[in-house]
Amino acid sequence: MLIIKPEWVCHLDEKSKKAPIYSLHVHPDGTRLATGAQDAKVKIWNVAPIIDAENDQDPDARRHLCTMSLHNGAVLCVRWSNGEGKYLATGSDDQIVMIWQLDRSSDAWGGSSFGNSDGPNVENWRGVKRLSGHESDVTDVAWSPENTYLASAGLDSKIIIWDGRTFDRVITLDQHQGFVKGLTWDPVGKYMASQSDDKSVRIWRITDWETEVEVTEPFVQSSGTTFFRRLSWSPDGGHIATANACNEKLPVASVITRDNWKADISLVGHSAPIEVVAFNPLLFKYIDDSGNIGFTSICAVGSQDRGITLWRTHEAKAFVGIKELFEHSFLDLSWTPDGQSLFACSYDGTVAVLLFQSENLGEAVPAEERHRLLAKYGYERRGEIMAETPIQLAMEEQLKESSAKSRMDELMQPESSMEGVTSTFATPSDPSVFANATNGVALASSSSSSTVPALASTPARPQVHIVASEQTVTMTSDGKKRIKPLFLGNGMGAVPAIVPLSHRPVNTGVNTSIINPVERGDPSMSIPDGGFPTVVVGTKRKDPPTNGAATIGGPPKKTSDAGAKGKGGLQKGEEEIISRTAIASPLLAVSKVRLGTPRVRSHITRNRAGLECHNSISGEQPSKVIYSQKGVVVWVDYLPSSVLLMAGNSHFSAVACEDGGLYIYSPAGRRLMPCILLDSAATLMECDNEYLMVLTSCGMVSTWNVIQQIAILSSVSISPILQLSIHAADVASSSVSITSATVRQNGLPVLTTSAGQGYTYHEGMKTWVKVIDPWFAISSFFGADPMLGGRDSFGDITPSLPQRKGVLSHLQAAATGGRQEKDAAFAQELLNVEESVQNVVTLTHLENQMAAAQVLGSASEYKQWLRCYVQRLADESSVARVEELCKSLLGPVYHGGEKSGWQPTILGFQKRELLRDLLPVLSSNRSLQRIVKEYISGLEMVAKSNTSTSATSSPASKSGAV
Repeated sequence: MLIIKPEWVCHLDEKSKKAPIYSLHVHPDGTRLATGAQDAKVKIWNVAPIIDAENDQDPDARRHLCTMSLHNGAVLCVRWSNGEGKYLATGSDDQIVMIWQLDRSSDAWGGSSFGNSDGPNVENWRGVKRLSGHESDVTDVAWSPENTYLASAGLDSKIIIWDGRTFDRVITLDQHQGFVKGLTWDPVGKYMASQSDDKSVRIWRITDWETEVEVTEPFVQSSGTTFFRRLSWSPDGGHIATANACNEKLPVASVITRDNWKADISLVGHSAPIEVVAFNPLLFKYIDDSGNIGFTSICAVGSQDRGITLWRTHEAKAFVGIKELFEHSFLDLSWTPDGQSLFACSYDGTVAVLLFQSENLGEAVPAEERHRLLAKYGYERRGEIMAETPIQLAMEEQLKESSAKSRMDELMQPESSMEGVTSTFATPSDPSVFANATNGVALASSSSSSTVPALASTPARPQVHIVASEQTVTMTSDGKKRIKPLFLGNGMGAVPAIVPLSHRPVNTGVNTSIINPVERGDPSMSIPDGGFPTVVVGTKRKDPPTNGAATIGGPPKKTSDAGAKGKGGLQKGEEEIISRTAIASPLLAVSKVRLGTPRVRSHITRNRAGLECHNSISGEQPSKVIYSQKGVVVWVDYLPSSVLLMAGNSHFSAVACEDGGLYIYSPAGRRLMPCILLDSAATLMECDNEYLMVLTSCGMVSTWNVIQQIAILSSVSISPILQLSIHAADVASSSVSITSATVRQNGLPVLTTSAGQGYTYHEGMKTWVKVIDPWFAISSFFGADPMLGGRDSFGDITPSLPQRKGVLSHLQAAATGGRQEKDAAFAQELLNVEESVQNVVTLTHLENQMAAAQVLGSASEYKQWLRCYVQRLADESSVARVEELCKSLLGPVYHGGEKSGWQPTILGFQKRELLRDLLPVLSSNRSLQRIVKEYISGLEMVAKSNTSTSATSSPASKSGAV
C-alpha cells in the first residue's frame, strides 16, 4: 500500500492559504475527482496525475479540469450520480443544491472562472439545476442506487427528496429534531438512512417515506462537535456503519445490522469522535482457517484524531491503521469504483490517497454474484430492463444519435446502476496497533509496493463558463452574511432575463402595439402606470364602497395636459403640441367595460406608416391627413372629425376619428370603402398584412380583411378577459390593464394583461382562450423557450444553430415581463401546499403549451413542445397518456379509415411522421418498449396499405390513359 498527498490538489483562500476541503468524491468511471471547499468553489481534477507519478511529470498532463463558482458559500458536499456519472450534485451553506452537467457542445470553450488560480478550464461543467428549499446550510447530498431520487440534508433539520430526473421536489422529511449531517441509501433500494445531531439514526421507507426505525442507543453520549456524521451502507445491504457513536464514553463507529436494526457492533480504535465512514463499493473473497471461501467487505473510518482505520467485516480487528495522516480532522472519504484506491480530505486543506494492490484487499467478487446475494433482501434490477426486441435497441441507438443535438434528451434520459455485496460482521475486540506513516512511504505492514497503473483519462473538451445570477445579500445582527435564494422554476442553466414584448424587435410576423406613446384620457378614474387602463362594472354583488370610488355617470377626475404630455414621452420639437380629452361616446354610460380613449392632439405622426395628421383642437377646422413616402407627399385628405389613431402598411392605411368613424385608404389614397361606424371611439388600432384590428373604448374588438372586405371578428367584447366576475356590480372600479395587443397574420387578435395572462380568439369555438397563464409558474418549463439553442435550450435544437423565437414565446415574454418576483412567490407558495403539485402542474403546462401553439398556428413551437411533452411522459412512465397520444397520431391503420373523421395533418405536419420521430424518445424508457413496438408495427402496416393501394390504382390509370 502507498500513501500519496498531492500538494497541488487544493483550494486557496484570499490570502493564498489552503482552505479547508469539506468534501470529495471520485467519478464512477474513476477518471475525475470532485472537491468542495470553504472558498465556495467546486473543483474537478484529473485522477491520473494523482495516482501515477510518471503521468504527473508529463508537462502535457492536465491536472486541473474545471473550477465552478456558482455557490455563494462554503461547499460542504459533492456527490456524482451513479452509473455514468452524468450529474454532479453539490450542497453549500448558501442553502442551495446545484446540479452540474458536462457541456459537450461543439461551440463550448474552456475559459476561466473569476479568482481561479489553477489556469483555464479544460472541461466546462455547467449548472443545469438550482434546487432551493433548505433554510440553512446543506450538509450532505446522496443519490439513490438507480438515480431515481436525490436526497439533501441540512442544518434546518430537514431532508428534501428530489426527483432524480426532473429534479422536482418529491417530499420534505422533517422528523429530525437536530442538524442532519449524513445520508446514505440502501443498495437494495428499499430504505434511506440519515444521521442527525439529535443523536439518532433514522431508517426511512422509500414506499411511503415514513420512519421504519429510529436508532438512538449508541449515540446518547456522542459529541456534538463534529462537522459531519457521514454514515455508509454496506454494499451487501446488510449493515450500516455510522459515525460519532460512543461505547462506554469511547468514540466508536457503530454498526447497525439490517436483520433487527440493532447497533450491537462497535469499531473501536480512535481517540476522538468519528467524522466519516465509507464502505468499499466491492465485495471481496477470503479463505478461512478451514479452507472455506467466504465474502467480506471493507470499511474505512476517519476521525478527528487525524487517523484512519480500515476494517474487514470477517475480522475482529482493523487490518490497517494510520496515525496523523493529516494535520487536522478527517472530513470525507471516497473509494474509486475499482475498490483499489481510497481518497480522503481534511480540514487542513489537503487530500491524501491510499493506493492498494490486489493482494492487499483480495479478489473482488463479480457483479453478478453480488446481485445474486442482494436478492435475499428483495433486490431487483428494475433499472436494467432488458431490451426485448432489436427494434428497441435500434430506437435507443437512434435516440443516442439525436442526443448530440438535443440538450433536453441529454438532461432527461434516465440512468440506472446498482451494485451490491453481502457479508457478515465479526464481533470486534481491541483496536489494532496503529502504524506510523509518512507521505509517499509504504507501510511496514503492507506488501511491497509497485507502480499503480494510471486510470484512463477522458479527452478534455473546451466549454462555456456560466456566470452566477444576482442575489440579495444581507448582514445579520451578529455580522454573518445571508444570501436570499432565487426561485428558478425551470432552472436549466443561467436563466435569461425576460424582456417585455413591446421592447423587443419583432421578426415573426407579429406586430406589437406600443401603447405608451399614445396619450389617453381618463375612463372614469386616473390612469395607472404600466399598460392600458380599463374600468369595468362587474357582476359581483356587494355593498357599495364608501371610500369615494367613482360610480357610473360620476364626474371623471381631471388630468392636466402637462401630465399627459409627460406620460406620452414627447420628443424635442413636440413640446408645443396641444391636446385635449376626446369626447366620450354616450354608450360608455351603460357599457360594462370602459377603456381609455386617446387624447386629441394637434399633431400626430406615424413615421413607420408614413402618416401625419393635423387636428383642429377647437373643432372649427377639418383635420388634415397626409401620407408620404421617402419625404414625398403621395396623397392628402381632409376629415370632418379629429383624428385619434392611424395605422398602415404596404396594403392600406387606416385612420380612426373621435366620432367613431374609421376610414380605409389604398396606398395611392383611394378610399377603399365608405366610412365605417364604430360603436365608440377607437382606443387601439393595429394592422398586419391585409388585416386590421380595432379595439374601441367600449371594449369591443373587430378584425377585418380589408382587401377582401370580410369580417373575421365583429364587435366581440373583451369583458371575459377583464375578470368582471370579481368586481362589484354597479360600481366602477379599476380592472387589469391591457399591456400589449397584436393582430396575427390570420387576422385573430392576441392580447396580454397586467395579470400576466395572454389571450387569443378561437375562431372555430367562437370564444376567448387563455394561452398564457401565471398559474403555471410552478412548472419546471415555465418561461422556457424550446425554440432557442444554447445552454438554456429545452428542445431538440442544435446548440450552434439557434432558431427564432415563436409567437408563443413572445407572448409569454410580453405577459410575464416585470412579474418574475410575483410568479416566483406564487410558485413557492404552491410548493408549500403539497409536494406533488409541481409534477402535476408541469405536465398540464406542457399540454397547455401544445394546445396554445396549435390555436396560434405556430407549427415550429408545437413540434418542440410536443417533444418536451413526450420526453416527460417517458420519464414518468405515463402509459395511459402515451397510448392515447400515439393512437391520435397514428390514426386508423385500415384503408378508408380516414372517414372516421381523423385528420392526417396538424399545423402542416403529417401526424404519422411526428409519431415516427417521437418513438425513439419513448424508447428511452424500456418499460414502454412494448408500446413503441406496437406503434412501429402500426406505421409499417400503414406504409404497406398505402403501397398496395398505389399499386392497385396504377394499372387503372394507365388503362384510362390508353
